[in-house]
Amino acid sequence: MIRHGGFRLVVIGLFLSTLPLFGALYRSNSLGQMLEAIETSQRHDFPYVLETNEIPGQGAERVLYDNGVMVGKVEIEADAKNPATRIVTEYSFGADGAISSKVQTLYEHGLPQSTAWMEGETVNLTLHTYVDGKMVETKELVDGELVNLITYYRGSDGMLSGLRIVGLEGIATQTIYSQDRGVSVYGENIQGAFTKLSFYPGNLVVRDVWTNEERNVETAVAFDDAGRLVIDETIGTMRIRKTYGPDGMLVKSESEDADGKKTTIAYVYDHNGVLDQSMELVVGEHTRRIERWYKNGLLETQTEWLDDSPVKATRYLADGTSVVTLFDNGRPYADVTYAPDGKRVLSLEYRKER
Repeated sequence: MIRHGGFRLVVIGLFLSTLPLFGALYRSNSLGQMLEAIETSQRHDFPYVLETNEIPGQGAERVLYDNGVMVGKVEIEADAKNPATRIVTEYSFGADGAISSKVQTLYEHGLPQSTAWMEGETVNLTLHTYVDGKMVETKELVDGELVNLITYYRGSDGMLSGLRIVGLEGIATQTIYSQDRGVSVYGENIQGAFTKLSFYPGNLVVRDVWTNEERNVETAVAFDDAGRLVIDETIGTMRIRKTYGPDGMLVKSESEDADGKKTTIAYVYDHNGVLDQSMELVVGEHTRRIERWYKNGLLETQTEWLDDSPVKATRYLADGTSVVTLFDNGRPYADVTYAPDGKRVLSLEYRKER
């Protein structure tokens, strides 16, 4: 409902700035835009035609035709006593020619003051308040009752820096915008749940989320001695550090859980930026290492080690099956072939002692 009214407000505003004062025909589209002026003889050469007319002493109107059938009309009423005031009424018509919708907007000095429209038997009204020509508040009413109250906050330069939305059920949303040293920050607070997005150069986005005064996600961004981007992220009790190369590729991921178990994954790429190999190291009561090799970015082989002894090696075949070699005390003893789903065993072969 609210989006509906806002869209019409934009369309009418564009119309106010482009409507000529003299009668004319234009080739148009379904949105009623003026694409090019045409002659009367060309009226039936295009599916959409826009006709504009001046109403002496009253204002002007614009009528949109779809294959000769009127589908929309906009009327502008001038106020002889107050030249700065305009009333713009937009009509849409159904296939039977009856009015399917009517939206009326009051403008003063080119700024929309109110917009009213009907949805069935429901009356919708949007009211705007300005200070020094800048919108500071919007009220949205349904059948005379307030359903949304939007407050706009502006910085010293007059630019929008935040807004607050109080909805029908009393749920308040606060949104902030800021920019500091090339970093744009967007924040939204809904009933104590706060989300902060920081947009860094190079398409880097950092997200922080927390509830009330307890942060669920906390992020710090810095650069290491090699000039690589380093992001430290805390999610609950989990701490994660990610290091990115100058090309934006992730080169290392380090994490530590509440029990002190540390996991480090290092990534190596080919000259085209395609993943070539990675090594995962998990340090806890025992040390577990997983080495993975890729071909054209797809996992080809993987070997798992426990305290420097191999325990399992996997080869991923082109047909989707995989062959897992099991080890005992560092020596292979069986090969298990799995179906593409990774669950069904197709074959089991034990290795004989040489």
